[in-house]
Amino acid sequence: MFINDTQFGKIVDFDELRGQMRNVYDSLLPDFDMLKSMQVGTEMFDDEPNHMIAAGASMLAWMTIVAAGEDKIAEELKDKIFTLGWTEEEIGSDLLSASTVATPMSDDPDEREFHVKGRKWLINNSFHADYHTVVAKTDPHSNGPRSLSIFLVPRSSCKNWERLETHVLNKMVLTTFEIDGPGRLLGKQGHGLQILQKMAMPSKYQCSYVGVKMVNEAIPATIDHLSSKEIFSENPINFSNVFRQLYNLVLRGSVIQFIYYRAMAFSESTFLQFHGVMLKSWLLLRANELLGQNLLVAGSKGFLQESVIGRDAIDSFVLPVFDGHYTINTLMTAKHMRRYLDATDQADVNERMIAMREKLFIAQAGDQMNANSRKLRNPQFFDYAQYIEDLELPIDLDGREIVDSVRALYEELQQRDLMSDPEHKYKLGTIVHWMEALLAACELWKVSEEDEYLNAVIMQYNDFVNEFNQIISESALDTNFMRPMHQRPIGEVTDPRAFLEKLHNLEAHIIKTFREPAIGD
Repeated sequence: MFINDTQFGKIVDFDELRGQMRNVYDSLLPDFDMLKSMQVGTEMFDDEPNHMIAAGASMLAWMTIVAAGEDKIAEELKDKIFTLGWTEEEIGSDLLSASTVATPMSDDPDEREFHVKGRKWLINNSFHADYHTVVAKTDPHSNGPRSLSIFLVPRSSCKNWERLETHVLNKMVLTTFEIDGPGRLLGKQGHGLQILQKMAMPSKYQCSYVGVKMVNEAIPATIDHLSSKEIFSENPINFSNVFRQLYNLVLRGSVIQFIYYRAMAFSESTFLQFHGVMLKSWLLLRANELLGQNLLVAGSKGFLQESVIGRDAIDSFVLPVFDGHYTINTLMTAKHMRRYLDATDQADVNERMIAMREKLFIAQAGDQMNANSRKLRNPQFFDYAQYIEDLELPIDLDGREIVDSVRALYEELQQRDLMSDPEHKYKLGTIVHWMEALLAACELWKVSEEDEYLNAVIMQYNDFVNEFNQIISESALDTNFMRPMHQRPIGEVTDPRAFLEKLHNLEAHIIKTFREPAIGD
């Protein structure tokens, strides 16, 4: 689905994209089915990152129209491509400092038509899009929360496009361009930030989906490659060091996959925002790391043009930059630290296991776009240590020690007056994410009933410990260091490829074990 364009060279076929996007939009209006919309998009575009991200940009921009309450317009424009006209070169993601200005066409206080003037930068799809959802101000001197509005600007109001060449995803077309023409107000004037926040709740899940798809595509490709090639008349997958590296990659990939679909399964709860923030920061960075490690294990194969191994490792770096703003997202999590540590509500292990076995990997309509923002800002955390104890893991994982150690770290940072420092806020947010990732790894073992995932729990714990100890070391704190755990020995493996592929294919395992009727039933 690439074309050789006379102006830009080999790029995404935007006409083909335009013809396919209705199928994605139909998943979101009138029924809002986040997972289905992403599954439809990736299936149509064969999991190719340039296509997925171009389609994703259009979907998110179109969702802004829905978030503004303009369902009629959104329905009428389902055959169009859209862009997110947010960023400007001088301000980056600081939208409150935007310099694009919108002037009403009349003195009517209910005027919907405006003249929009400004310049946008690093915008995906922008040259080929039919419409832009643009962030602008009606008062250029204001910069408060009510200073922003959203406008639907047609391509005819734009000019002077200049392509910005990128190191990655170079078959997309990102440009800087000028806006100088008519645009229509979306929603209420001054409610732009509120509209963007409403759209951003589910969009965190949609952006992170691409990273998960890359991991699920690249790791099996490496397993296949190392099971097929020969070194010294032997498949490298049979070498103990190569097998161990692949084993570690598979377990980490399974945790990333589970964390994503676990968050999706509970996305209609108050954890929508908490998990979404974690997905767009912690998960995307871990996907970057994992894909890079996978490329190293695969070796030279990954550098070939047709290989998804190297392609996904390189292209994945764009995800936190364009879609995640991972520092901002992690800082948002730091404010939950005390509530996360001190929660006393009890979670029912059996209820959560049943819910996940029923919902994991299943697309279903929800109403995440219209979730109560006040509730989302106050997710209902439960007693972390008690829950780990209730999971009854057959390894010596002490949830109470984890909570007490993190609380000691938090309290020392407060005593040293470091809590106002953005660096330490970011580190605290990261620690919350690592704790939640560990909890998810524990649930992965419980949900799957596969003991091999106990090593995934131990690996996740050791990663948390490394992050925890690093904070102490870098800030010269007095809090006690934590000790890592030893992994469990791997049992006898007669077919390394089949063993690793089974561990990696978590979806098939869940379906076969908990959803398909047993023979004779």
